[in-house]
Amino acid sequence: MTAEAARGLYIHIPYCRSKCGYCDFTSYTDAWGTLPAYLDALPREAARYAGCAVDTVYIGGGTPSCLRLGDIARLMEAMRQVFRIAEDAEISIEANPNSLDGEKAREFFGAGINRLSLGLQATQGELLRKIGRTHTYADFLRALEAAQAAGFSNISADLMYSLPTQSVAAAEESAEKLSALPVTHISAYALRLERGTPLFGAPQPDDDTDRAMFYAMMARFREAGFARYEISNFAKKGYACRHNLKYWRGEEYVGLGVAAHSCFQGVRYGNTASIENYLSKVAAGVSATVQREAAEPVTEALMLKTRLVEGIPLGELPRGRRAGSFLQKLLQTGYARVQDGAFCLTDHGMDLHNSIVVELLEYAEQAPDENFSDGNFGQKHCESPSCRV
Repeated sequence: MTAEAARGLYIHIPYCRSKCGYCDFTSYTDAWGTLPAYLDALPREAARYAGCAVDTVYIGGGTPSCLRLGDIARLMEAMRQVFRIAEDAEISIEANPNSLDGEKAREFFGAGINRLSLGLQATQGELLRKIGRTHTYADFLRALEAAQAAGFSNISADLMYSLPTQSVAAAEESAEKLSALPVTHISAYALRLERGTPLFGAPQPDDDTDRAMFYAMMARFREAGFARYEISNFAKKGYACRHNLKYWRGEEYVGLGVAAHSCFQGVRYGNTASIENYLSKVAAGVSATVQREAAEPVTEALMLKTRLVEGIPLGELPRGRRAGSFLQKLLQTGYARVQDGAFCLTDHGMDLHNSIVVELLEYAEQAPDENFSDGNFGQKHCESPSCRV
């Protein structure tokens, strides 16, 4: 990566009106008094990257749409004073359906934000209440209408599945309703309950039901023209999230705010999760970073690029007899294919992504085998029936 290559910019807004029962992200419902100081601190932290070129911006949380009217517009203006934001940059913001009205949608669009991510999660009111969401499906439809009226044409929505008491039919119904709406991108995540969250320990669908839910949802997405491009993400043609692709492709990005992470000039680092600590450090003119380590390109490529339907280039795979045997087995059993010089997991291969990556990482630690040829490997298996799975 050259010094002039454009990076991604992530801005974390850690404020929420309420905490969902499954949420383990860094967000606070009782720290609103720090908001003015926090919004002042973000540009001050950003100053260390003055002049840096970025071509994607993502404002996440928390709930960015819960901020006061005008806050996001002022934040974007401050970021433009620090960064060189490309004219054709993808600029995204997350919003909750019940905190986005027409006025805020117009503010966001007028501030140059051109991509909106709405957290729907499910269309059934009973399921939304069970997981602690405070909006309704009707709220989502109103927010979607307000976004369109403001000028947004690139709109993403989130769904969750494997919710407590959720059925396959309910998951499929949510997918069918959402994919029929004017959205261009859908993220579909399996609920994973983390220790310390209110819902931890709640009974969830078993693994077979989880997969049945996902495949039923995916069928609906594909029927509506959404192509899978990452384990949990689907998009209409041309609408894959450019910012998130930077993460998965191992490109560099800058993170601002509480608990934000960066990959900058070959180093990964993360900020403190404490708002008070963050504010005091920024005010003192010192870094808010609490963890720092060199990037590990081989490990990260195996973990992240294999999440993508486009796959990982053959030259970035482990080189060795045992690795080659394992990769060949994945091809022959239909869990992977070789396409355009890359090793790509199929839908069923992505079901086993974690275990496949663990094994590949083990082989990556072994000495390479000089007799293992990436070119021969790709040529040999592109001709096999398993490559067309």
